[in-house]
Amino acid sequence: MLVPDNALSWPEVAARLAAARNYWLCTTTSSGAPHAAPVWGVVTGGTLYLYSERRTVKARNLAADPRVVVHLESAEDVVIVRGTARDMGTPAQIPDVVAALSAKYTGEGDRQYLPDAGPDFDVVYAITPQSAMMWRLADYEGSQRRWAS
Repeated sequence: MLVPDNALSWPEVAARLAAARNYWLCTTTSSGAPHAAPVWGVVTGGTLYLYSERRTVKARNLAADPRVVVHLESAEDVVIVRGTARDMGTPAQIPDVVAALSAKYTGEGDRQYLPDAGPDFDVVYAITPQSAMMWRLADYEGSQRRWAS
C-alpha cells in the first residue's frame, strides 16, 4: 500500500541516482521485447545522462523508441524511473556532462570506459523522467513512495 502523505520529490530521486555507480537501462526492441543493459551515467543539473555507442542494441532501440526504464542495481533499496531518452549528440557536444562523468568514475581502469576515451562512445542521452518510485525491502509497506511529472 502506498503512503499518500509521503510524497516523493524529483530532487530526492535525482540524489539517489547521483549516488549510484551503475544503472540498468531498459529499452524495447523492434519486436516489442524488453532489453536490459548495465550502463554508467551521471546526474548534473537534476538530469540523468547516460552514454553508449550508436551501434549497440540499446542505442538502436532508443533511435526507434525513446521510452526507457532506468533502475538501480539493488533489489533491497529500490529506485525505478520511467521516462524518455533524448539524444544529445556526441560527447564532444556536451563537455560539461563528460567532465562530470570523469569526476564521478575515477577508479582504476574506469578511464577506458568513459565517453571521451575513444571514438566508439558516440552518443549521450538525457533522461526526461515521467515517473519514479522507490522503496526499501526492509520496510516495503511503509517506504513505498512515488513521483510523477
